[in-house]
Amino acid sequence: MKLLFVSESRAWSGGANQMLLTSRELTKRGHEVVFALPPEGNTAAAAKEAGFRVHPLPIRQDYDVFSAAKLKTVCELEKPDAMHAHHPQAHAVTLIAKYLGAKPPLAVTRRVIFPIRTNFFSAIKYRSPKIKRYIGVCHAVKTELVKGGVPAEKIDVIPSAVNLDIYNQVEQQRRSLSWDGPIRITMVGHYATFKGHQVMMKAARRIFDACPQARIMMIGRDTKSLAPMAAELGYTPEQVELLGERRDVPELLKQAHIFAMPSLQEGIATALIEAQAAGIPAVGSDVGGIPDVLVNGETGTLVPPNDPDRLADALIALIKNPARAQALAAKARERVGGLFGVQAVVTRLEKFYTELARQA
Repeated sequence: MKLLFVSESRAWSGGANQMLLTSRELTKRGHEVVFALPPEGNTAAAAKEAGFRVHPLPIRQDYDVFSAAKLKTVCELEKPDAMHAHHPQAHAVTLIAKYLGAKPPLAVTRRVIFPIRTNFFSAIKYRSPKIKRYIGVCHAVKTELVKGGVPAEKIDVIPSAVNLDIYNQVEQQRRSLSWDGPIRITMVGHYATFKGHQVMMKAARRIFDACPQARIMMIGRDTKSLAPMAAELGYTPEQVELLGERRDVPELLKQAHIFAMPSLQEGIATALIEAQAAGIPAVGSDVGGIPDVLVNGETGTLVPPNDPDRLADALIALIKNPARAQALAAKARERVGGLFGVQAVVTRLEKFYTELARQA
């Protein structure tokens, strides 16, 4: 099959990583993947570096008719068997391209659990018969799509994938990690209110009081902007490390003793999957797609969202009981391999794309 992947992604993100990761595996299996992306930014550069053909598509807003017309031309040139919009603006632009006459059957991925708006444009965007299939990355996303008017039978729940080879190496190197010195609690994710960075900051005082050896490491775009809050709360740069956007996250995870995802809202929680694949014990909020990934009491600990005390208590419990933490992590790693490894996910995607192509 030839597949056309469309996105407005410029900055590197979890969604961009998923496009590249699954595309590599699809290519290994004999399929061809072509991209339509904004020419500037990290995503197009990464796709080109990986050897994929990239058509420049400068999407800047939902109803970008110029980009939609250009995308129709790309479809005429490439003649893909199916077209897949991976992000929200690409969703709108690919839909317009279909109304302009683009031929390939269209699928859309939704990664976020925010409620779908109830205005006229959203009704067109989500209920159009031009969109043949949807992927929700977790069951919570599927629920929101159905609430937004998408028929349940058009939605497949297919999670994000992880490259187990990378995280197997991380896990092997973490085996010698000592729990006798500083204990690093790690968060990975760009700074946004719904990601729960402020909740972690508030929980940190209770953690540091109970476990002076604890350290908090925040990795992700714009996390350095939390420095004033950390200073106001009296934390030193040694206690709270704000590393900003990094491309060497697997290397940094080798230093992580515990992973935290205190989100207020969350889709499939790819960073949590990656941490579990690396054998890192985890605590996450009981919201969105996190329960799809983390089974409370079996593969980690779930806590109520926006509850710094409960978050702190769960993290302190793992710090004080490394054997329990590592037992949870071992079960999590086994589960992640079977559900979220790239081979398992791409096998499901192959079936999805085969069925989509038949709807031309």
